[in-house]
Amino acid sequence: MLIQSLGFISRVKRRVFLLCLLAGSSSVFADNKEQTLIIMGSEIETCTTLSPQFCNIDTPLRNEKGALYSLTPKAIKRLEINWPTDDKSQLVATVSHLNTLLKQHPLPLSKQELLWAWRDIASKQLSELSQIEFDYVIDMLEISHLDGLRNVFSIDAKNSKKSQDWLTKTYKFIAASLKVKTEKPTLLVITTAARDPYASANYYETLLSQTGVALQWLPLTPGLAKALHEKKCEQLDTFRVQAGVHNRANVYPKRVAIEQAACLQGTDKLIKRIKNSTGVILIGAEFDTATDQRLRTTLFDSQGNAYPWTSAIADSSVLVTSGYSGNLLSGGRTQFGPVATVKPISSLAALRGERSVSAGGVGSITFALLDTYFSEQNRTIGLAKSLAANMQPNGIGIDENTSLVVIKSPHENVLTVLGERGVVHLKSLAKQQFQFNYWPSGAVVEMKKYGFILSKRSIDKALPTVKIPALPMLRFDKILTDAKLRSLTQAMCLSNEQSAVGQQDEFIVSLDAAKNTQYHRINSSSYGCAIEQLKLTITTIQ
Repeated sequence: MLIQSLGFISRVKRRVFLLCLLAGSSSVFADNKEQTLIIMGSEIETCTTLSPQFCNIDTPLRNEKGALYSLTPKAIKRLEINWPTDDKSQLVATVSHLNTLLKQHPLPLSKQELLWAWRDIASKQLSELSQIEFDYVIDMLEISHLDGLRNVFSIDAKNSKKSQDWLTKTYKFIAASLKVKTEKPTLLVITTAARDPYASANYYETLLSQTGVALQWLPLTPGLAKALHEKKCEQLDTFRVQAGVHNRANVYPKRVAIEQAACLQGTDKLIKRIKNSTGVILIGAEFDTATDQRLRTTLFDSQGNAYPWTSAIADSSVLVTSGYSGNLLSGGRTQFGPVATVKPISSLAALRGERSVSAGGVGSITFALLDTYFSEQNRTIGLAKSLAANMQPNGIGIDENTSLVVIKSPHENVLTVLGERGVVHLKSLAKQQFQFNYWPSGAVVEMKKYGFILSKRSIDKALPTVKIPALPMLRFDKILTDAKLRSLTQAMCLSNEQSAVGQQDEFIVSLDAAKNTQYHRINSSSYGCAIEQLKLTITTIQ
C-alpha cells in the first residue's frame, strides 16, 4: 500500500491526491493551509564511520576516516587558555596526560582511538571530567578534515544494529512529498539540536542524500539565533562558545563561513530562504535538558516568544522532524487553552508527580500533544498526565523506528503511519481515565469532528484474525516497564480479549473493552494490531 501511495503522489497534483485519499472525511481540526508533516518517532541512526555506536562491529568501514584528533604541543597549549570551568586540578591533570599521550601517538587518531589511549593511562581522571570539560577537550583537539564541509564516510545499512527499512520508507515519502511541489525540490537541513551542529551537518547531509533530492544546510544554530536577535554578528564566535562548541572555525571553516554569511545577510534573507525552499527537516535526538535548550534558544527568545524565522519553519510546505524535535510541533491554542509541549518522562515518573509539560512549541499541530520514543520508553501515562496538566483532550505518541505522516488541507486532515511499529493516541475521558488507541504501520487515520478513526479502507484491507490462546487470568506485573503495556494491548487485540489488568508498584492499570471497542489486524508484524477505543484506567492501591 505504501509503495502504491508513493507512486500515486509523484504522478498527480497534491489536491487530487488529497481528494482521493480523504474522500468522505471531514475535520474541525484542519488548519487553513496545505502542509505535509513527517514526524519520525526517533532519530536517524545508521552505521557510518561517524556513528560507529550504531554498527555491529567495533571499527566499521576501516578504509575511510571520520573525525580526526591530533595531539600536538600547540593544540595542548591552546587548550589551556580558556578552560571552561573553575576546576583547575582537572586542567592540570588533563594537560599532563595529554602530553604523555603526545609522545605515544604522534599521528592523528580517531575519537575512539584517542579515548582508548587516554583510558589506558588515566581512566579515573577521564571519567571525572564534567561533560562541559570533556566536550571542550574533544573540540580543541579535533582537526580539520578534507575541505571542512563534508567528511568522507560510507553508509553501511546492512551492518547497522537497527533495521533500516523504516528509514527507507520514510525517505521515499519525504522525496515524494517534496516532488509533488516541484520537479526539482530543495530540502533545508537544520541541525540545531546537536551539540555540534557543524559535525551533524556533515552526517545528516550524507544520510539524507538517500532521498535523492537537493540538500542545503541552513546554519540556524543557537549562536546564529542570538547574533541575529541582538544584531551582533561580530560576536558570533563568542555566542558559539556560549552554546558549548569550540574551535569550529578551525575544524569546519566552510561551515562557519556559511554561518557568518547568513548572519551578515540578516533575518529577512534567512526567512526568505526558508520560504523559498520546498521543505525543511528539523533534526532532533532523544530528549535531554541540553537538547531542549538548544532547540528552544534557536526558535524562541528568552521570554518564550517565537523568532521571526520560527513561523517560517512551522509553515513550511513539507516539514520533517526526527526524535524530540517532533514534540515541539505542538503549540498554538485551542478552545481548551494554550497547547503545551510534552516533556518526555516515563509513566512511573509521571505517577510519582514529575512535571510532564513545558512551554508551547511552534504550533504546526494544535490538535494534539506529541511525544516520541514512545512505547519503548514507557511514556503512555506520562502523556496522559500531560493532557491532564494542559487540559487538552488528545495526545499522540510515536514509537521508535516509526513515522507519522500528517497531511493537512483547508478542509480535512489525514494521518498515515509508516515504519516498523506504531502510534498511540490517547483521549482524556475523566480523571485517571483515558481512551487508548493504537495505529500500526500502514494504518490510515481520519480526523472527524468527534475525533480520530481508522479509515474504512484500512479496516477493509485488514488481515484475517489469528487464533491464539486467551490471556491468563492474572495481574501482569511491572506493566509500565520494558514496553510491556504495548505488548499487553497487542495481545488483547490479537486474542480479542475484553479486559486485562497490570500493576506497577502501588498503581493498577486496567484495560477494558466497551461496545465500541474494535480490533483490526493491519499488518502481520508483532505490532500490527490496530486498537480503537480501549478504556485505560489508573487506580492506586490504598
